[in-house]
Amino acid sequence: SCKMIIYVESKAFLHKTFICVVYAHQTIARIRAQILHILYELGREEHQFRLKFRSEFLRDGFTVEDYKIPDNAVIKMVPMSKKQNSYADIKSLSETSSSADLGQGYSADVKQALLKEVKRFDQRERLLFDFKGMLYLHFMASCFAFLTTYWYSGFWTMLVFLFGTYMVPTFTRTGGFIGSQSIYKVWFCVIYGLGALFNAAASVYFCVVEWIRIVNHGCKDWEFVDDCSHQVVFSAIFFGIHGLSLLIASIIVWVLFWNFKMEYGDLIEKHLVQTRDIEKVMAAARSSKVKDRRIAAYELATLASCGDDNKFRIVADGGLEILISMALSSDTATQEHSVEALSEMLTVPAIQDTFVEMGGVKTLTALLHSTERRLIYEAATALSYIVADSEENKQAIVADHGLQDLCHAARHSDTDTQRIVAGIFLDLAFNPEIRAQMTSMNSPAKAMIEMCRDSEDTDTLRFALQTLELLAIESPDMICAQEDLVGVLLNFPSRSTDDKLYLLAGKILLYYAENQQTCEQLLQQPNLKVSLDLYARTRSAVLQKVVAKLIFCFMENKEFRSQARQLELDGILKYIKDNAADREAWDMADEGIRIMNEEPSGVPNLATMSTLEKLAQLEDDKPSYLRDRFGSRGSLSSKSSLRSIDKISSKGSGDVRKGID
Repeated sequence: SCKMIIYVESKAFLHKTFICVVYAHQTIARIRAQILHILYELGREEHQFRLKFRSEFLRDGFTVEDYKIPDNAVIKMVPMSKKQNSYADIKSLSETSSSADLGQGYSADVKQALLKEVKRFDQRERLLFDFKGMLYLHFMASCFAFLTTYWYSGFWTMLVFLFGTYMVPTFTRTGGFIGSQSIYKVWFCVIYGLGALFNAAASVYFCVVEWIRIVNHGCKDWEFVDDCSHQVVFSAIFFGIHGLSLLIASIIVWVLFWNFKMEYGDLIEKHLVQTRDIEKVMAAARSSKVKDRRIAAYELATLASCGDDNKFRIVADGGLEILISMALSSDTATQEHSVEALSEMLTVPAIQDTFVEMGGVKTLTALLHSTERRLIYEAATALSYIVADSEENKQAIVADHGLQDLCHAARHSDTDTQRIVAGIFLDLAFNPEIRAQMTSMNSPAKAMIEMCRDSEDTDTLRFALQTLELLAIESPDMICAQEDLVGVLLNFPSRSTDDKLYLLAGKILLYYAENQQTCEQLLQQPNLKVSLDLYARTRSAVLQKVVAKLIFCFMENKEFRSQARQLELDGILKYIKDNAADREAWDMADEGIRIMNEEPSGVPNLATMSTLEKLAQLEDDKPSYLRDRFGSRGSLSSKSSLRSIDKISSKGSGDVRKGID
């Protein structure tokens, strides 16, 4: 696979972006290891930082491909603690200390692994520097070789020198490899190492031959002639030194060959995702020391992220009870790690059942009132797993003021958490008993309305509107009692361009239009015409029919029809007729224009109009998330719109996101 460049941003380093190079099959721990090296250069370590991508915290044991992180993606580095000791000078930590930790949660093993990697990369940088120095000697030797008795040796000596000069890679510990030569670094080591060895062997041979000549001649009276000439003596000395230098260069290259096998994170990754001794972690978790419990919570979160086997091992050793207890700890960091571990473990349905039986849901709903946003997010994430996978466990969520706790989280949390909470409400609303309970209360609908009014996140708005629609099916009077919802629904065209949101808003508006009291309230809205006009211009056949049905409802009452005429709502029908997305929309618009232009005394009964028979087919246009969960019985009359459903199936709730589209 090809290399990917990942950019990492952090609020702690506003003027610096970290650049990591990874492969898709490599783990998140590899990215974290590269960041540790960069932070080491800065002289400080932001302990317990987490990586976040698309509102999801990344686990060390998962790969880049698992999270579908694309090339050139930007991920966030989020510190796990905001205390003053968030930064630690890891250079000042003793290398021999076995109990020291690299900030909260990083064990001494990780620190030692980091220091070993730094040492190895320092060695690589020094070796390359020394090798380039040897190349200068090699160049001089290539020139002097032409002055020896074996002058032709200068050609292959120069050839080896040119190869080494051109192909030697460049590396710095802070910047890594630089240049295209680094692609062939292994081949460089092999070719140059063998070439240098052969060249050294030839030099040693020439040195021995020349010294034999000199010894045989004897150099009587130090006369440098014949086999004891200056050239022969120079050659003997030169080839001896040259052979030694080539041998040293070859050794350096073969050491580099071994050194090049290590990449950033090879040692650190093993300790970040290794399988720890569960019993030792459990013993630390049961300790009365805050620091030990904090580290144990962190390691349990790490273990849980590395596979289902670890999750079941934690449960078997009593980890759930300990995590539930630590989730209510007075230490914020311990709470964060514990809830993170619970969130990871609750992805397994079998563990969810055990967790619910232990009463752990009460702990999660209590954490929704925390002042720490991260705690609320993790608690909401854990609850979302429970409601999505088990119909029976939903009752445990709403028991003991669970709905009020969720409403509180919906009002006092950030965008990411609101999206999760809205999804939880939607999942709960698919359960008939819980839906009836939600309609008997005012707070769930109020929470959904506030999210519709304040949130700018499309998914949050969609989940909230779908929940409101389900509540309206259960109790139209309860929805019609929400006076502030009308204005929110009519304001959607000015806030969003999503046709799906328009359709959901329009269908809820039908409940107001079919109620005599709220219909008058709807007609008095100053932006009614503008909003309906924008809804009609979406080129969606279903939405055009919804708008036409709304206007039909206004014409059932003589007074309301007069107000509709004053608002010139017939202009919207004319637009639908001229730009109808299908034949049914055209027929409805044409019939509406005819009725609106009739005299009041000639107003026909809408229930007997042939066009309204076609409205029954709108039942087939219900969005998939309703078709999948509700029965298909029920028809439309003058008092029932396209979203009327006689019976709601109690089967299937699944993942609410499956039905969004």
